[in-house]
Amino acid sequence: MCERTEHALGTVQRSAGESVRGIVDWHPAFAFAHTFHVCMERTGRLPTYGQFRDFALEDELGRRMLGDPAKHKLEAEQLKGVPRDQARAAMRWRVGNAYYGFLREVYTVVSLRSRGIGLEVHPVADALFRADAWAGRTVLSLRVGNAEFRRGDREGRKVRTEQLLADVRPALHFLPIELGAATTYGRVHLPSRDHLEAALRQIRQAGQLSAEGPAG
Repeated sequence: MCERTEHALGTVQRSAGESVRGIVDWHPAFAFAHTFHVCMERTGRLPTYGQFRDFALEDELGRRMLGDPAKHKLEAEQLKGVPRDQARAAMRWRVGNAYYGFLREVYTVVSLRSRGIGLEVHPVADALFRADAWAGRTVLSLRVGNAEFRRGDREGRKVRTEQLLADVRPALHFLPIELGAATTYGRVHLPSRDHLEAALRQIRQAGQLSAEGPAG
């Protein structure tokens, strides 16, 4: 699907895509993760970007979740004086990058499941706690290094999973998979084999420690 899908960002460049702060920071009432999962459930397949766009614009539920809110957000930004083409470019960038992020998450989960790890996922865990998946008491979060949002242990605009779930007892084990910035425009930025194998080892090690319990 990463190869088949049309370019989710179209011809939009970063400078244009990130030029409208109101859209860069926009979160629809239905989280993107929720909408992507509903789209998969209703269509029965992982969608290309075009299929997802059709769902958001033509399916009644898709319009309620994303199509209509996006339209209203575009209208609100234009009322503030943002040119129509600029607002539309920013929205394409916002939704297109969210779609690429979803493909990256699905790829990671499927890849680790194929290696024998019983990862579980749920859009509520993703939307509320930024937990992309979990196995036992190990919570996996997939990140792309970004100076503005989050990189490593530095604070950014996004609250880390570790902070949101810090008070859970017994304590959870947090496993971030952090990718460097994408180097090829318009391609899905996926974790490497090394990323996946390292995550595999850490999940298995955490599971073994949990099964053994605390040292006496």
